[in-house]
Amino acid sequence: MTAVLAEPKAPETLVPAPPRPHLPGLDGVRGIAVLLVLAYHAVPERLPGGFVGVDVFFVLSGFLITGLLLREKEETGTVRLRRFWVRRVRRLVPALVVMLTVVSAATLMVGHETGSGLRSQVVGALTWTGNWIQVHQGWSYSDQHLPPLLNHLWSLGIEEQFYLLWPLLLVAALVVLKRRASLYAVSLLALASIALMAFWYRGGDATRAYMGLDSHAFGLLLGAALALSAAPHLVGGSSAPADPAAAGASRRRTLLGVVGLAGVVAFAVLVTWNSDVTFLGGLGLASVASVALIHAAANPGPVAAVLGCAPLRWLGERSYGLYLWHWPLIVFAVRLAPPAEAEVVGCLAAAVAVVMAAVSYRWVEVPMCRDGIGVTLRRWGAALQGRGAGGVRRSRLVAAATAFTAVLAAAAVWQAPAESDVENLLRVGQEVVIDSADDIESAPEPVPDPAPSAPPRACQPVAEGSPVTAFGDSVTVAIAPVLMGRRPGSVAVATVGWQYGDVAAALRQVAAAGQLQPTVVIATGTNGTIDTADLDRLVSQELAGRQVALVTPSVPGRSWSDQAVAAVQQVAAAHDNVRLVDWNGLAVQHPELTASDRVHPNAHGQNVYNDLLSQALVSC
Repeated sequence: MTAVLAEPKAPETLVPAPPRPHLPGLDGVRGIAVLLVLAYHAVPERLPGGFVGVDVFFVLSGFLITGLLLREKEETGTVRLRRFWVRRVRRLVPALVVMLTVVSAATLMVGHETGSGLRSQVVGALTWTGNWIQVHQGWSYSDQHLPPLLNHLWSLGIEEQFYLLWPLLLVAALVVLKRRASLYAVSLLALASIALMAFWYRGGDATRAYMGLDSHAFGLLLGAALALSAAPHLVGGSSAPADPAAAGASRRRTLLGVVGLAGVVAFAVLVTWNSDVTFLGGLGLASVASVALIHAAANPGPVAAVLGCAPLRWLGERSYGLYLWHWPLIVFAVRLAPPAEAEVVGCLAAAVAVVMAAVSYRWVEVPMCRDGIGVTLRRWGAALQGRGAGGVRRSRLVAAATAFTAVLAAAAVWQAPAESDVENLLRVGQEVVIDSADDIESAPEPVPDPAPSAPPRACQPVAEGSPVTAFGDSVTVAIAPVLMGRRPGSVAVATVGWQYGDVAAALRQVAAAGQLQPTVVIATGTNGTIDTADLDRLVSQELAGRQVALVTPSVPGRSWSDQAVAAVQQVAAAHDNVRLVDWNGLAVQHPELTASDRVHPNAHGQNVYNDLLSQALVSC
């Protein structure tokens, strides 16, 4: 969720470039985008669609990068690709390396499994392949209980892959095609990328749909299309003359810019990451809204004036460092604090990230872009040494501290476990779940279910060892190995990140196929609210005549926790054939039963969870 955020306003000295005007309105767009991302990560339940800020960055990056390349082509007749890539390295790499070093070293002090998977995450960050590594590892973006420390760098990977390929494609397109034909071609590529996101999502892989370059390049391409279609002043020339036609165009830009901003904000407030809307064109429409917003912000007018206000400009100029630092600091904070304080410590971590971003901008980003990496490092050394014995001592202290931090970071990366305890138990559990699904598919033709209208039987004891069909999310995945061991022939239908709607749809599908056991276990609510009325319909219709166990979810500190628990309790109380399994009550009293994320049962908790289930099923 980054971008080529702000180019520091100081000009380069080692690689001369023609001067270009600074557009304060675009700094404001960056400021809004990074605020959306910060709010989404610090208080995700209050701004569920704040991740759209990443797509605003993508559109802005595609627009600026393409504009710079076009301007150089028009003014010099060529595009110096080496110069372009050197500037990208200067802009992005030094600040990234500083953050990676400090954060990696900090994992040794923070603990709480913050270093899990650190090696592959650092490799992904330094090679700009973090998005593909996360796709390969199958990490679910919707599972927020124990996210990777550096998972936010997936978007930096997409941008750098784009920066590597796009100048080559653009130069080739301008040679073969006219500018307008290139605009049409780029627009078609953007539409194809939107379609690919929908294709991968419909294929059941939301992470692949979201993090693939092919399926998430549409924002960058739409920004490039805007640059290709723009008047010269949008890519660095002078403003258009003030005439009646220009005034009318300005009013239209202003109106579209306001509508675009409203569309982005509405998406941030109303749409969740795991919604169908997100993947089936929603992010594409949000990117189109960003095009309208950026078009207005890049031209003189009310939108540019408002977005160019000092606070937004200040944030926008420092948005790259703010993006780099905010997520690791939030992860550290929420791992250390009680779940009930997650929002408070998340906001405090975001505030600390602002300070770190200011330091990064002043001491790393601006000098590296202006003077180059080698010159900046030599200047730092000379400044530290100063004159006299005091300067030498200061230089030695700083060098020692830097070396110590680097050694700690290297040690943290070297010894980091490949996966956390939670990831390990979910991986093992998911294998058991998959095996149980294979068992049900290869089972003999089942006896037809009773008619849905059959009256439910009253509560009947279910013996220990009797098979069940269990439906749920990652908690069901975690307890599946013990469940299958104690109840041979059982089947678990569960996936990490599932919400109530996913669980209900899976249950109805299995019920329609006539493959339900006489006893059914439902454990949902870990990742969101429960539709109480629909759960009651499930019990009354699809599960009529069966013995049912409803498990209360335990997700301390989450806003939906009370609603989910109340929904399960209400439905269980309304039906004689339903038992309540109060896992939440037990886990709250005994947090030692859960893993480091305070949600999934640990090895001991898995046995206790199944004990609780057996006690509920055997009693009436």
